[in-house]
Parts: sequence; structure tokens; C-alpha cells
Amino acid sequence: MLRNQFAESGNSKEYIINLALGYQVSQVLFAAINLNVFTILDSGAKEISEISALVGSNEQSLGRFLNPLVALSLLEKKDGKYSNTDGASRYLVKGKNNYLGNAIHHSSNLWDFWEGLDEQIKSGCGKEPDENRINNYSHRLQDYLSSMNDFATIKADAIADTIMISDHRKMLDLGCGPGTYAIAFAERNPELQCTIVDLDPNLVYTRKLINKSNCRDRVFISACNILEDEIPGSGYDLILISNLIHIYGKKEVKNIIEKAWGVAAAHGKIVIHDYIVNETGIGPLFASLFDLTMLVGTPQGKCYNVLEIKELLGHLDVKKIRHIPVCLGSSLIIGEK
Repeated sequence: MLRNQFAESGNSKEYIINLALGYQVSQVLFAAINLNVFTILDSGAKEISEISALVGSNEQSLGRFLNPLVALSLLEKKDGKYSNTDGASRYLVKGKNNYLGNAIHHSSNLWDFWEGLDEQIKSGCGKEPDENRINNYSHRLQDYLSSMNDFATIKADAIADTIMISDHRKMLDLGCGPGTYAIAFAERNPELQCTIVDLDPNLVYTRKLINKSNCRDRVFISACNILEDEIPGSGYDLILISNLIHIYGKKEVKNIIEKAWGVAAAHGKIVIHDYIVNETGIGPLFASLFDLTMLVGTPQGKCYNVLEIKELLGHLDVKKIRHIPVCLGSSLIIGEK
């Protein structure tokens, strides 16, 4: 996420100032996504007057806004015309397979929670959501699920290779969110059947993704409150718990893992994918920052460290427990019966 410029350049003053100004870069990126700058430029290089007309903005202020995007290597400027760089064209244009705009928009939705972080640290608890945020929940849920789909799409192949998805036949995706992993795994392994479980409001988006896939006859949905209801089915040779445990306190996490392990096959495998903190409790940076997101945005969520998760699995006599980093700050804890 951020390179340690103390170690790289020895210029600690510049590094610290860059950290202090980091919010400005975030806001520029958020605004560029909201203004559809990269999508507008996907059709080709344009002069500022053309972009201004399509964005519906003041031409002078837009010109000053686009300059930092050039400095950030998201845009190029040549002969008075602006165009996307390769990275922006690949990841920031709506409608493309690798589009990350939903994830960026979700990040902007979290902005308010981080304001006044020092006071939240003093009190030991996050902010209560305001009325506007509560009333706008359905829209924010859509943003969140779309964001999860963006991130999962990036990681799916790496996770599938690590857990050797071709060896499995019956999978449980617990707290599936958009269901991206189950769909991706089923598309790679034509013999794999997947049951995906989540709260009913989350599954509206999931059903749309399944219907668009070529494995919809092998991916089954079950609405379930995993803290209160019995987990449907049994005999799963692969159980995936992805980006779920960070929402809950340790007692609830223990309950979730125990219930999941109870429906595993005799030679089943459990995979916990999350933002997992190192055994030292410090880093990786993405996981440490995500832990703060849980502090400011949830009642009791946290990012668990490797030892905490291994301890929970060890109590269930899970064997061959191993920790494998993936990408974008997340990692896997894998165990077997």
C-alpha cells in the first residue's frame, strides 16, 4: 500500500509530509471516479473543453483537477489533450472486467467514519452512524458488495491455485457476500458443487452474479444467519470463510468456526481468508489499517492475528494449519481434518 520511504530514501521529512497529505490523493481519486473522468477518456484523448462539457464542470477548475491525475500517472497529457494511462484504462473504466471503481467508491463511503479518529481512540469505540447513513443503507450495501466483488475477482485465481481447487467436489462458502469465489471456483472446476450462505439482503446481488455465470446449476444459495441458524448441508470437503470473521468478536468467531467444522467431510479442508495480522500483532500495513476500519465502523469487529486463529482451530483438533499471504493485504489460514 505505502512504501517505507524511511528505508528506501532516508528522507524521513519528505516521507512524513507525504503521509500527512495522503488524504488529498484519496479525494482526487474519489472525485475522478464520481466524475467518470476515466470512462469519458476511454474513447480517446480529449481537450479540456470536451472533457468539461461531458463532465458538466467549470473548465478552469477541471484543468487544475486533471493535473494531479497526470502527476499520479493515471492520466497523460500530450499536445493539449488528456488520455488514460494503461493502468487507468485497465482498472478505472466502467464496464471493463477489471474495474475497481466500486471498491474506490466504497472506500469513499468510509471517509466519515475516520473523521475524529483521535476521539474514537480515546473512547475505545467507533462512531454511531447518522440518520442519513442509516436511510441510505441499501445503496451503501450495493457499493459494499460491488467492492467485495472487485477485490475477490483479483484474488480468486491465486486462492484457487493455493487451495488446489481441482481436488474438491463439495464446497461451502460461509458468509459469501457477492459469491465471487464460489462462482470463480466452480467455473474452474466443472465437478465442484457450491453452497453459499449469507443474510438474505446480501444475496440479492449474489443471485444476479450467479445467473450471469456458466455454473449456475452447481451454485446453490441458502439464506442463513450463521450465528443463530444451523448451517445447511454436511460433508463439505472444502469450507471457505472469507472476509467474515473480522466483523465479529472472538466469542462469535469461535461459534462460526465450530459450526463450520461440524459440517466438514471426514477429510475436509477449512480455509479462512481475511485481513490477518502477523504473529507479532504488527502488519502487514493493509491489515493493520483494516483493523482500524473495524474499530471506527463496527461495534466489535477486529482483524485477528495468526496465532489467535491458529488457537481457535487447534481447539477443534484441526491438522496441518498453515498461514499463506495472498495479495492486497489479505492471507489464508488453511487447516485439514
